[in-house]
Amino acid sequence: MTMAIVHISLDVKGFLANAPKRQYRGMFRHDDGRQMTPDEAKHHLLDALAAGNEFLPFGKCDNFDPKSGCLGHPEEPK
Repeated sequence: MTMAIVHISLDVKGFLANAPKRQYRGMFRHDDGRQMTPDEAKHHLLDALAAGNEFLPFGKCDNFDPKSGCLGHPEEPK
C-alpha cells in the first residue's frame, strides 16, 4: 500500500473572502526582509490571483500546482 504526503496550501480566494484585515499582518515579507503591511499583503494575494495562482504553498513543495495545491508525494509505509 502506498501512502502520500500532501503539503498544506493557502486558498487565495477563500482567504481574501473571509480573513479579517488583522490576519494579513506578518503574512509575507519583502525581498529585503521587511514585513509587509496588511494592505501590501492583500495586494500581493490579489496579484497572485490575477496571475492565475489559486493556491500558494506553505513552505517548500516540489510537486505544487497553483491551480490545485500540492499534488502529493508518494511514500512507502514503514
